[in-house]
Amino acid sequence: MKTHIVAAAVAAILAGSAGMAYAQVTDVEVGLIKADANGDQALSQAEVMLDAMRGFVASDLDGDGILEANEVGEEIATHPEFTDNDTDKSGGLTVDEVVAEKLADFQAIDTNGDGLLTLDELNAAYPAPQE
Repeated sequence: MKTHIVAAAVAAILAGSAGMAYAQVTDVEVGLIKADANGDQALSQAEVMLDAMRGFVASDLDGDGILEANEVGEEIATHPEFTDNDTDKSGGLTVDEVVAEKLADFQAIDTNGDGLLTLDELNAAYPAPQE
């Protein structure tokens, strides 16, 4: 519920009057807001895994426990992050492969080792594209 309130507040601020200056919310900030179940502005390993499993279930259209090209799109299915994590080289990602990838990512991003991913750590791991 708190996530929805924060997201609605951000949307309301961004929808303000024309001509007002405002900061643009980045994809990383949106991801943090959506996944931060307890509202502490940091992501625990449990929150990251819950968010990943929600995404997995939503994308696994046929419910077979494997994310395949026809479910995620050819561009994603051929991206190195997808293919590198397909450890059994089946052409799809299983729940176990996604869990292993998310746990490894979490450990790599948590640079101070406190068990939480902060906005600073997430921004360092996923820098905004330069325009």
